[in-house]
Amino acid sequence: MSLLRVARNVSDLDRLTAFYIALGFEPQGGAEADVPLANLLGVSALRRQRLRLGAQTLDLTACLPVGAAYPANAPGNASLFQHIALLTPDIHAAAPRALAAGAQPISHGGPVRLPPESGGVTAWKFRDPDGHPLEYLQRDAPPGYDHSGIVATRPDASLPVYAALGLHLQAEQLNQGPEQARLDGVPGASARILTLRGAEGPGVELLAYSHTAPYAPPHPPDLAADRLVFKGPHPALQRDPDGHLIEIAPG
Repeated sequence: MSLLRVARNVSDLDRLTAFYIALGFEPQGGAEADVPLANLLGVSALRRQRLRLGAQTLDLTACLPVGAAYPANAPGNASLFQHIALLTPDIHAAAPRALAAGAQPISHGGPVRLPPESGGVTAWKFRDPDGHPLEYLQRDAPPGYDHSGIVATRPDASLPVYAALGLHLQAEQLNQGPEQARLDGVPGASARILTLRGAEGPGVELLAYSHTAPYAPPHPPDLAADRLVFKGPHPALQRDPDGHLIEIAPG
């Protein structure tokens, strides 16, 4: 297995598609009905728009009926938090473009340069118009997204789950200090970061904060219910130890 893509539910497919196009994503054809996925998520109907950024794809899905809105004011250390880390060569140009397209900042004071012990990267976290978290990472690399970061209250329990899906621990570090607090928009933020990668495709980062804001796991049609989509022979939907959704899809 390998991580194929991230999928996220949206309230308005046309509006959110336009937002992600403004970030550089390209539509792969038009929106399509997806009856098998609707059945998997337990909704009466569903439209899906596939987008591409470099080598990575993102599925936006509009469920009928629409699920619950993204929880207002959920902090960056909320247990349901899941972001997509986009790569950009110029974060100081990319951030204003995102804001002009309708993004709302998570980070305080613009892009943040993390200290060497926290990776030394310049990053900026923000939300799309539905509240889904995203992150820009400044890196001299082809367009795409590097990983999806998920808050993990029990990272050691999650490791074997993702190992069975083909993602293995590649690196671990402790991110803390004023720069991390500004990046996450969380006072005193301190997080153990575990980077998981497979042979190909984007990775997953487990964000194990010293203090996590507890939220109930979202239902599959809810806007906060992002799905990590892995390739497998039989469609299925499951949860990791923290309730994050894992979708198994043939392709």
